[in-house]
Amino acid sequence: MTAADTSALDFLLTAVRRRMPSTSLEFPKRITTRRNGLPDAEIWVNRSIFRDIDRDQRFIVTWQADGHSFGLPANIETIVEQGATAVVVAPAHVVPQLRDAFPSLRVINLADRLEAVRASLSPTARLQRIVGPKIAQRLEGRAGGVISAPVLYNGDFPSAVRVLTEALMEIERGLLQPVNCRSSQIPKRSKPTLRRSSALPAAL
Repeated sequence: MTAADTSALDFLLTAVRRRMPSTSLEFPKRITTRRNGLPDAEIWVNRSIFRDIDRDQRFIVTWQADGHSFGLPANIETIVEQGATAVVVAPAHVVPQLRDAFPSLRVINLADRLEAVRASLSPTARLQRIVGPKIAQRLEGRAGGVISAPVLYNGDFPSAVRVLTEALMEIERGLLQPVNCRSSQIPKRSKPTLRRSSALPAAL
């Protein structure tokens, strides 16, 4: 899950989880050096411990924001290998690395309707209109970009909770198909090259 403000997504996701008490989805926490994060979403460690975890390659991906370090723990791989679906919040610029690690990745890109209108004027949107979304996604993938249709809400908290709940329920319903309808093989991968940034980017 990504958005223009990923910290707001943590609060939204907490509300969504209350509406899905019996969900089979997993919600692993991020590791961070930020002390004031939401406890439901993050585990705080000091900078020395974070560097040790990173050096031991126990992160799938890391990023920097507002002077703090963030990382998604490697146990997410175990969750996926066991056939479950992990729901994580991350900035848009790390999504290509996550897609390389997990080809079945589904991106929920939350945006209010005004943001969507602005995005429709972007070069990416124009490319989609010219060549179609599938070809545009392949072209953007080669260039390191990410295309994802936004999940739109009306700019208020209840609307955002509702559309996120619907999006996650749609993903979960897909998981309820017979096992032979989806692959159980998880491709092996090497640790991705990490791209650092000093600030969280805009939504996809």
